[in-house]
Amino acid sequence: MNPPTDPQLVKQRVLGFYRTLAFNRHSSAQQQIQALRAHDPVQAYPVLQPLLRKGLRVLEVGSGTGWLSNGMSHHHQVAATGIDMNPDAVSFSQQVAQQMGVATQFECADLFSWQPKNPFPLVVSLGVLHHTHNCLAAVRRLCADLLAPGGHALIGLYHLHGRRPFLNHFSKLQRSGATDAQMLARYRELHELIADDTHALSWFRDQVLHPHETQHTLREMAAPLAQAGCEVISTSINGFEPLPDGLTPIYDQEPSLEMLARERLRENRYYPGFFLFLVRKAA
Repeated sequence: MNPPTDPQLVKQRVLGFYRTLAFNRHSSAQQQIQALRAHDPVQAYPVLQPLLRKGLRVLEVGSGTGWLSNGMSHHHQVAATGIDMNPDAVSFSQQVAQQMGVATQFECADLFSWQPKNPFPLVVSLGVLHHTHNCLAAVRRLCADLLAPGGHALIGLYHLHGRRPFLNHFSKLQRSGATDAQMLARYRELHELIADDTHALSWFRDQVLHPHETQHTLREMAAPLAQAGCEVISTSINGFEPLPDGLTPIYDQEPSLEMLARERLRENRYYPGFFLFLVRKAA
């Protein structure tokens, strides 16, 4: 388990880092718009699409440059709201939304203090909560206070076992004297589908040069989710297959993600050690 650290120090470091270049940012708003119109980002998350319907109120926690929120608004006509503590990312998101003609709402806000008028029936947070000072508290806060009874939340985090080979690979490169430019080149070998230079740099910085992150397991999420009245109903760890035997087999499978990550590196394939889980809150 990763211990909590000083909230203000973590916030300052993380905010300063992402104000230099927000994650998932294209070279321009127009390039981001073109990419969003050409590709529905929801397709990457098979358990998310069945939950979306026109007019559904959806909250994205840590919306960054608005890639997912604006994508949901454009392709699925949901009533999306995105919150992020980075004012530069929020401004960029709003610019993209305005030029796309979608009604996504963005606010510069901190997850731990933001108070919506009403909780949301669907909350999404992908690759964000592990950058807070206390990921478990962040999961609990999201599910307890921002998610409506009977609603769903899709959360994505770095995995304790699945993340280790990726981090070790780049740490070894750094210790051997590799420059940031050389590590970026290596990252782009693995993640070769990103063509836009700014976009690729934003991913590389987020996943390799990050100032603060923690790694977790699904087993570790059991306590904060139970405290918030939520249960896991699906996870990427088993490919979002049904869970007829509950979560114990999934917990037992988690250490094997390190072996999978090592295999992906040997194959020169992108695998940053990220996992998703979908929860449902009691009505």
